[in-house]
Amino acid sequence: MQEGGFMKKLCGFLLIVLFLVGCGPKWAKKETMDALNEARAALKSAEARLTELENEKAQLLAQKAQLEQEIVNLSAEVDALQTKIDTRCKKK
Repeated sequence: MQEGGFMKKLCGFLLIVLFLVGCGPKWAKKETMDALNEARAALKSAEARLTELENEKAQLLAQKAQLEQEIVNLSAEVDALQTKIDTRCKKK
């Protein structure tokens, strides 16, 4: 039984060593760092543009709601005027 425990410990140790060697710090090439910095800058730019577009969308939706209400009000006014016209023309 002790041999089995030793083998498990040895396998665990080897896995840890392989992980540290394989996933340890690596020095990135300048091109890789430049590409990463460019990608970060593009991300920031895209996020800023997204914020601008979301704000513009909110403004346009508010304007749309206002115009739709104006249409409702004008339609009611047209209906009221049409009713007045109809009643005045029938009296004569």
